[in-house]
Amino acid sequence: MYEFPRCVSPEERDNNSSEENPSKSEIKFKLPKVKTPKKNVAKKKRVMTVLEAARYEMWREHRHRLQDVVSDLDREPPSFQAVRLTGVNKLRDQAVNYMQRTKENIHMLLGLSQTMRTHGAIKPFRYESPNVMSAVPAIINNLEQMEQDNHDLGRRILEVVSEVDSGLKPDGNTNKEPTQPFTMPDQALAKYKPFNIKLPSTDKERWQLFRPRIYFDIYLKEARPLGRFVVQLYTEAAPVVVLQLVRACMCNMHNKFLIKRLFPGLWLDVELPTDNNAALHRPLEYDGKIIDHGVSNYVLSFSKTHLQGFRDNLSFSISFKPLQVVNGSRVGFGRVIKGSKIFECLQSYGTKNGTLSRGIICTSCGVL
Repeated sequence: MYEFPRCVSPEERDNNSSEENPSKSEIKFKLPKVKTPKKNVAKKKRVMTVLEAARYEMWREHRHRLQDVVSDLDREPPSFQAVRLTGVNKLRDQAVNYMQRTKENIHMLLGLSQTMRTHGAIKPFRYESPNVMSAVPAIINNLEQMEQDNHDLGRRILEVVSEVDSGLKPDGNTNKEPTQPFTMPDQALAKYKPFNIKLPSTDKERWQLFRPRIYFDIYLKEARPLGRFVVQLYTEAAPVVVLQLVRACMCNMHNKFLIKRLFPGLWLDVELPTDNNAALHRPLEYDGKIIDHGVSNYVLSFSKTHLQGFRDNLSFSISFKPLQVVNGSRVGFGRVIKGSKIFECLQSYGTKNGTLSRGIICTSCGVL
C-alpha cells in the first residue's frame, strides 16, 4: 500500500542530503599510470653455416631452372574429324537413294494394285519393245513452215508503198526539191540600202539568213509526246529576237523554253531567258508590217511594250487563230508552218485564267 506523505523537520532533511552527497574530502582520485618506453633492442641475425649456405644456393639454382622448363607432353585434347564421324558428306547421297527407292516402291505398289484389281487380266510385265514416235520430224516440219511464213512476210513488206513522203528515193538518194529562188521584199530592204549590206549570193544562204526554220518537240509531262512543229522566222521583222531564238535552238536549249500561260482559243505565252544578252536589253529594231495578224494564225509575236528592251526573259506568244485586234500592238516575227494539229491538242490543257492543267515541256529543239 502507498504511504501518505509526512512532514519532515529541517534537521532530518539536512541529514538525508548529507548521506546522499558525500563531502569532497571523502572523494578519492586515482592517478593514471605512466608507461615507461621500452628500449629498442636490436635482434641479432642468425648466421648460416657453410652447409646451409650451399643448400640455399642449390635451391635457388633449382628454382631458376624450373622457371624455364617446357613440357614435352601434348596436354591438348585429342582432335577428331567431325565430318567422318557425322557422315555429313554422305547425307545428300543417302537422301537421293532414299527418294529413288521410295519412288520405285510406289511404282511397284501401283503395279501390284493394278494386278489385284484386274485379277491378272492385264500383264504387269511387258517384254516387247514399245513403239515410240520420234518428235524430230514434227520439229523439222514446224521449222520449214516458219521459214515459209517469214518468206511470205518479207515479200509483202517489199511490196508495201508508203503514203508518207520520207524524202528518200527507191535507190536511197534523198528526194529533196530544188531550192526555190528567194526574193526579198523591196519595202523590207529599203531601210538597209544606206548601209550597203552585202547579201548572200546563193538562194540557200538567203533562205537561211532571212527565213530560218526551227523546230520544237513537245511532250505532255508524265503522259506522252505530242509531236513536233516547225516555225519559220522572219529576220527583218525583229533581227535581234530571231537571232536569239536561232542561237537557243542551235545549242538545243530546249529546257529553257517555258510555257507559262495558255488561253484556249487565243494564244499561249512562252518565256526564254536572255542570258545577259546586251542587245536584248537595248531598244529593238523591228518592222511590224511583215506579218498581218488578222490573216495568219499560229503567229509568233511579242508586245510593243518590250521595244525598249527585255529585262530577264524574252517573252513571246503563239496565237491559235487570226487576231486582227493585235495589229499595231504586237510585232510578229514568225509563223508555224508544220504541226498545227499539236496546238489544237494543246488547247485542251489550258484554262480561262491561263494556268496549265497539265505540264507541257519542250524535249528537243533545233535548226532545220
